[in-house]
Amino acid sequence: MEVLISMKAEYLNKGIYFEKSSFMQMPTAQTAEKFIAEFREGDEVKLKLLNRYVEILEKKLNEDDNFQIEHTNYGFKLLKPVDQNKDYIEEWDKWVVFASQILVELKHVVGEKIQEET
Repeated sequence: MEVLISMKAEYLNKGIYFEKSSFMQMPTAQTAEKFIAEFREGDEVKLKLLNRYVEILEKKLNEDDNFQIEHTNYGFKLLKPVDQNKDYIEEWDKWVVFASQILVELKHVVGEKIQEET
């Protein structure tokens, strides 16, 4: 099992002349920023266990309206809106720790060995 931790934002305004381009453009204002943790599993048996656990996780996280879960063919994505009133770097660090803790928990659920960091 693996996790991809990232952030997504939507542009307020697309470029004036080009919707898509292969050259770098000046940064534009962004909104709807979200932290994303994408949990992926390739083994079909483990994926079935993961999908069962996601139902439980959804119930736990539904108490906090900020979280959103998107199901995929290979696992799921966990999304959380970025709080614009808090320090971005601090919130990002918390998100990485949170996503890593979920990964450890998921590995326990599917019976995968967990490597200890040294």
